[in-house]
Amino acid sequence: METVVIQVNNNLAFKFFQNLEALNVIKVLQKTPEMQLETVAKTKKDNSLRAKRLEKIKAITKNINVDLTNYRFNREEANNYDE
Repeated sequence: METVVIQVNNNLAFKFFQNLEALNVIKVLQKTPEMQLETVAKTKKDNSLRAKRLEKIKAITKNINVDLTNYRFNREEANNYDE
């Protein structure tokens, strides 16, 4: 016996699987709420877009070198908004 995870995007296909379950051909072990599936799909899409953006940024900035050897961050100056 094997366990597989599938996503059914079609109502007709979903009914088909319900019929297979009724015939004891398959057994539904766990149903995932639709909102959770949408969140997972959105996260995967966002991660893909993020990876593409990072690759573009790396390609643009790969030959840019900034020397910060003598740089010192001054918090007081950074928080001084009046000037």
